[in-house]
Amino acid sequence: SCEKENCSDHRSGAQTPRALDIDRQWTEGKNDLTEPPIAMSETTTKSTSNFGEKKERKVEDIFWSHEGGDTWHMQEGEDDTDCFTRVDAAEIPLRGKKYLNDRKKYPSKSAAFELVCCKCFKTKHQMLHSAEAIDSLRKYLAENSDSEYFIINWLVPGHYTVVNLYVRKLPHGEDKEFDNLLQKFREGDDKFRSSRFKYIPLIHEAPSVVKASVVALLGRLRPVLIGNKLTTHHFIGKNYIEVNVDTGSSSIVNAAAGILMRGFKGIVATTAFLIEGRDEDELPERMLGLHCNTRVEMAKVSIEYDYTPPPPMLKKKRSSWFGSMFGTGSKIEETKQDRDNVKQNSSIEENVEPNTRGG
Repeated sequence: SCEKENCSDHRSGAQTPRALDIDRQWTEGKNDLTEPPIAMSETTTKSTSNFGEKKERKVEDIFWSHEGGDTWHMQEGEDDTDCFTRVDAAEIPLRGKKYLNDRKKYPSKSAAFELVCCKCFKTKHQMLHSAEAIDSLRKYLAENSDSEYFIINWLVPGHYTVVNLYVRKLPHGEDKEFDNLLQKFREGDDKFRSSRFKYIPLIHEAPSVVKASVVALLGRLRPVLIGNKLTTHHFIGKNYIEVNVDTGSSSIVNAAAGILMRGFKGIVATTAFLIEGRDEDELPERMLGLHCNTRVEMAKVSIEYDYTPPPPMLKKKRSSWFGSMFGTGSKIEETKQDRDNVKQNSSIEENVEPNTRGG
């Protein structure tokens, strides 16, 4: 892909044929891209000044491994299945620097975050905040504290949690607009995050019933602010941002997601994520992260995980003024068990920054 400042097409305001083709398909409600995604070459990631001493490491060298859970792997051959591939962000047009005036989109520069791996966990209860709930991931993030991560969880029917783990490879300061918008996302409230987090699906190969399910899931096969369709939960840690997308928050979407999960082994699709830019100091947009999944059989790659959700925080109700005056109001006594529950909650979330916990 080219850099916008040095590209004659971008200086003239013209879009590449590929970008126009994708834009047209989205506008018409189509997204049946039969061309395979462009795979990325092997790359390295740099830790930045915000996360310790600078050094370069291959993404493969910081792979998150979970015992019995590495079946979903990096693609090794053309006919490989149950795999993922890193793809070129230039395949997808995003808002340009002057979008507020000319409404034009251009191929994205390289994504700011690169996929480390995908994993699927099967639990008895819905699992929120995987960075804390999954022991191996919590340890991994602590051991790689000099790197910055973006985690996207899909909470799907049957208590499955699909985890997409991305690591930042864009050095801080290289793209001030992206850094500015990411900082707003990190420091903003849940309403801001839900209104800006955008999901882009590109289906390259899939049975017709699955395509119909994705349309039901998103409304149309085009970029979508996922927080407008589904409940999202956000968690901000010392070196990560985590977004949880709850497909069960809509009965229609929940049913469609069930079909999608069962038919996933027949799908080749790219999933892309970004934070939508709306102000001049947030443009041009840059892809947050993206990858392509190829014929993944969820029952095969899922990991049985023993997860128990933390108890709810203790909430005391105030007795009525009538009860307070005449001694008939209900009084809530804090038992030792209640105090232990609160203490357990505090220890579970001790690594989450104050006032940024998801809800």
